Amino acid sequence: LYAIDRSSKPVVVCMLGGDASLIEAEGGIAAATLEEAAQVAAALVAGEPASRAQGRLHRELQGLATLAAGERARRSGRWVRGLFSGGTFCYEAQMLLTPLLGAVYSNAPFPSARPLANTLVSQEHTCVDMGEDEFTQGRLHPMLDPTLRNRRLLQEAADPTVGVILFDVVLGYGAHPDPAGAIVPAIQQAQATAAAAGRHVSFVASVCGTDHDPQNLTHQAAQLRAADVLVVPSNAAAATLAGLIARTTVV
Repeated sequence: LYAIDRSSKPVVVCMLGGDASLIEAEGGIAAATLEEAAQVAAALVAGEPASRAQGRLHRELQGLATLAAGERARRSGRWVRGLFSGGTFCYEAQMLLTPLLGAVYSNAPFPSARPLANTLVSQEHTCVDMGEDEFTQGRLHPMLDPTLRNRRLLQEAADPTVGVILFDVVLGYGAHPDPAGAIVPAIQQAQATAAAAGRHVSFVASVCGTDHDPQNLTHQAAQLRAADVLVVPSNAAAATLAGLIARTTVV
């Protein structure tokens, strides 16, 4: 805040769950999500006002609401289960799901979320950071080795009370060479199991990366969409979509 106050350049700040008024009081531009921070920063560099980026985000939200309305008619379970390869996206998802769905449980809880009694067993709406120590001791991080997350995905999808599975795919040189290709077989197995029981589980994902990453964003997203996964442009959009799909079942 001290540095923002003394900067002659616009400063866009995203502190997840932080007090926007403190940032704005020092002349900063507060962004509620990582996506908003990136969109606003890009708009300012292009000479556009921040409001233009925020308008685009509002139109995106309207599109998500339309997509969710169609998906709600397909799924049968109630709960959202988020399986994340890192803590930041897990934290952001909890922040966005809580006002839509109420209580969210996690092994790395946001201040308004609740801690899981057992990190291996989800409760109601749950977001799990698979990169936490309990999952990475003695093994590779889930960005490199998807084995544990795939196993958890199958576990969650087999639960008849689960309606939505939310996850992230992260690209880059420190990630699996084909992360979407590594998770698609588990998704297809989960879908087959649910279909055999007369159920449908909605899969919602975001891919963090670009076409210049070794794994190629377009290729990764295409693999997921071919597996009937709803792929949206950001983690914030994915969490919001998952919440909107599940929202009508909350009492």
